[in-house]
Amino acid sequence: MDVMDILYLTLTSAKIWCNGIINNYMSTYLYNCLVTYGLQIELSTKINGWEVMKWTEEKFDYVRYNPRKDINRYGLSITSLDGGLTGVPDLDSLHEYNLENKTKHEERDFRVKTPVYEHKEIRKCLEPFDPHIFRTHILKINPGGYFPKHRDFRKDQFDSARLIVPLHNPCYFILDEKILHWEIGRLYFVDTAKPHILFNCGNDPSYWLVVNIDLNQQSFDTIAKMFRVK
Repeated sequence: MDVMDILYLTLTSAKIWCNGIINNYMSTYLYNCLVTYGLQIELSTKINGWEVMKWTEEKFDYVRYNPRKDINRYGLSITSLDGGLTGVPDLDSLHEYNLENKTKHEERDFRVKTPVYEHKEIRKCLEPFDPHIFRTHILKINPGGYFPKHRDFRKDQFDSARLIVPLHNPCYFILDEKILHWEIGRLYFVDTAKPHILFNCGNDPSYWLVVNIDLNQQSFDTIAKMFRVK
């Protein structure tokens, strides 16, 4: 390897590093722009949540969400590592799964669409965000099920956005000490960087469509154009 080869590799590595820093700052800026408009932003898209819930229950088997925890909650993958519906590892704790299996999976690895994606109402909701979607699924929180207080972001990694649709029987969703109110079937941006809790103290399961998207200028513009209140 001569001096020119070393110089080329050095400059290439520096370019990659700089691009990563720029993209991180850009996505953080875009995230801050979104949350300026509110913790929970109504978007124009609305789907038939009851139809989606009934179809998924008839056609597929929900699997335990994070099976390491004895909590009455289940999930159904819309994107996964290989297009399968096992929930492994996309519905598991990635941190614990990676430790046990010596893998390095990240949320962005789960981009392959499963058969669940093919329902017309789900496509209606998600197609505007292609190809930015990753680790997307339906949550089924049974009576007594819950998610303890947590944040969905760490440190300065604001490179994605969380979109949520309450499909059927929305349970309590408390965000930053506030109880959120929902229109069934409506798509929302939700600032899940803030502490939030979900719990189902009712008698019937609660169903939610949870969407993760890469946050970049294109996906930001798509969300902003969907603001129900301009």
